[in-house]
This record gives sequence, C-alpha cells and structure tokens, in this order.
Amino acid sequence: MIDKKISGFGTLFILLVVSTILLLLWSFIVPIYESPDEDHHWAYANYLHKNWRLPIYDKQLFEANSPPLYYLLVAPFAADSVQPQSIRNSANESPLPPRWFNDSIYDSEYYWPIRLGRFVSIIISVLTVLFCYLAGVEAAGQESTGLLAGGLAILLPQFTFRGMNVSNDALVTMTCAAVTYLIVRLIKRGFTWKLAVAASILSALAFLSKTNAIFLPVPFGLAILGAPGPWKLRLGRLSVMGIALLMVAPWLVRNQILYGDPLASRIMFTVVDFLVDPKPITSPYFLTMFPRYLAMSFIGMFGWLNLRLPNWIYLLFGSLGVAALLGCIWRGFQRKIQWFLTFILLTFPILSLVVTIYINLRFSQPQGRYLFTALGAITLLAAMGLEGLPFWNKKLTFLLLGILLLVNLYIVGAVIIPAYSL
Repeated sequence: MIDKKISGFGTLFILLVVSTILLLLWSFIVPIYESPDEDHHWAYANYLHKNWRLPIYDKQLFEANSPPLYYLLVAPFAADSVQPQSIRNSANESPLPPRWFNDSIYDSEYYWPIRLGRFVSIIISVLTVLFCYLAGVEAAGQESTGLLAGGLAILLPQFTFRGMNVSNDALVTMTCAAVTYLIVRLIKRGFTWKLAVAASILSALAFLSKTNAIFLPVPFGLAILGAPGPWKLRLGRLSVMGIALLMVAPWLVRNQILYGDPLASRIMFTVVDFLVDPKPITSPYFLTMFPRYLAMSFIGMFGWLNLRLPNWIYLLFGSLGVAALLGCIWRGFQRKIQWFLTFILLTFPILSLVVTIYINLRFSQPQGRYLFTALGAITLLAAMGLEGLPFWNKKLTFLLLGILLLVNLYIVGAVIIPAYSL
C-alpha cells in the first residue's frame, strides 16, 4: 500500500513538474499581449495596484465589468511597466501578422511586471491540472485515470496557451475544475456538510472569477439531490448553496447600483459597441462559423485567434474525442458505466455551451476558451472513455501522453516560434 502511494505521488509530481515547465516555456515563447485581451486584463490589475479600489467600467478599461477575484490576485505584482505598442490599424490589420504588437520572442528581458502576472496564471493553471488528476482518481479509484485526465488538460494546446496568459480564464478554469472534483467526491463518497460547504465556496469563487461559471449551481444542486436520503433531507441540503449567494451578492449589488444590471452586461452595448453583433438563434452563424471556430479554438488557435494549427493536429484531437465517445458507449454496453456520475459530468459541457451560445447571440465570439469552465469534466469524461476501450491499458496511457507532449513541443517549435521570431 505504501509503495502504491509513493508511486502515485511520484506520478503526480512528474505531471505537475512537466505542466509547470510547459507553461513557463509558452509564457516566454508567446510575446506579451499576443493573446486575446491580455492588455486589457493587465490594465485592470494595474488599476487595482495603483488605486486600491474597483474600477468603473468604461472605454478605457474594457474588462472592468468582469468580477474582480483574478485581478486582486495579480494586483500585488501589477506595477507600472513598459508595454509593447499596438501595430494594428482600426480594421485590426497588422503589417506583421499574426503579431498585433511590436514585440517578439526575444523580449524576455522586458515587461517583467507583466511576466510576474503570467507566473500567477501559471501557478493557477498547475492547480487546474492537479484538480483534474484528483477528479480522475476519485471517479475511477485508480491513479492512471487521474494521470490521463490531468495529462489531457495540460497537453490540450489551447489550455497550455491560455493557461499562462494574464487573463481571468486561468482562475475560472481552475475553480471550476475544483468544483468538478468536489462534486465527483460528493457522488462517490456521499453527502457531507463539510464537502458541500467547500463546493459552495468554490462555486462562488468561480463566479467571482468570471461570470460564465454562472451555471455551476445546476450540477452542484443535482449532485446534492442525487445523494441518498429522504427527499425532505435532500431538499434541505440545498440550503448550502446560500453560502455562494451570500459571497457573490456584494459584487452583484454594486453592479446593480452602478449600471442597473447585476451582471454589468447590458452596459457592454455602449462601452464595446463595436463588438456588438446581435443575431437570432436561427441565424446560419450557429450552423456554420460558430461550431467550426468553437471546436478549433478549443483545441488550439493562438495569437488573437489569427494563428492556426496544422490540420492534422485538429484531426488528432478530434479522433481522440471520437475514441473517448466510443469508449463510453462500450462501457454502457458492458454495464460498467457510472450513469449518475456521467450524467452530472455531461451537464458541465452542455451548460457551458449554452452560456457560450448566449454570449454569441450578442457578440460573434466563437471561442473555445469559454468552454474551459467544463475542462475538468471534459478531460475526466475523455479519460474514462479512453480507458473504457477494450484494448486500453496503462502502457497506452503513457504512450498517448508522450505523443501529445511531443505534439505540444512541435507546436512551440513549428508554429509559435516561426510566427513571432522576426
């Protein structure tokens, strides 16, 4: 038993070390601000650093309607810094595509306050990998599932890219992965108030990181209702969700007072009016551009969504998704699937997609990062699906993760460096 624990700890240690090294590598190879809105996220943190109060949402601070938690974590490091200057015109055309700023991969000696902000995101993203691992171990009762789930998370190119940016995407992804783990634990071990309180607090922290975590009460509530006990007791347990409501209430009230909207979303129609593109759900957009770019940018689209991967990498990850789905179906035929757990996990990507569609009814932003609130559930479902294939074994887990690591390094060397080396 002790040897198994040591072996499991050693595997987890290697996973976290590799994750840290990869994220650090990407953070130095990808130039500062060459990712969506990193300049605006930094401006928010820098404002907090200098003024010690929340900013008012206006055309100078495009991210100021976002919840403050991530920026409060970065603010202690967000001192004034020289910044790369934009080289794009009003039509977002650049003389040096895909670059939008006058920077390059050789700028590692500059912008160190901003790089410290990236390091905060890296620490947060390594915790995301940890929670994906823990969810896998808890769900399947074996370390190999945790390794596969955590490995799939860090080796997803878009996560490696987005996980080291100055952006609240890092924190909402981590806190949602933590909630996923706690929900899995609740389903597997049964309801306890201590566990439920922790999940409620983390749900609030996720929402205070980014509002697209707004759906978390649904899978959390369903998991509570699914726990054994009389229905009166089950319904009473839902009161624990009041903790989350109390935690997020001050920010919602502030928004209502300032903007007449608890989510501060309607004011975006005037502050970022140039991004507004309203469309009905019946628009052809949702059958053409939306699913295509959403899928591609979930796997990997870099820069300001203007640097694509080679098609074979999209095919590789798409094939893994199909294989995982077939594995889940096979588990179902073998009656080895955990139906309630699988159902709860599926609510994460489904509800995350609903939120993303809602965003795209007003803006044209088919960005896969919006689905990262479900990354913990997606990687766990994928890991259990792959392990459900009749021929799967631990050697294939190590082989797959080795291949994906090489693919990740290939992307750095063959895609990122050539794009920003001039």
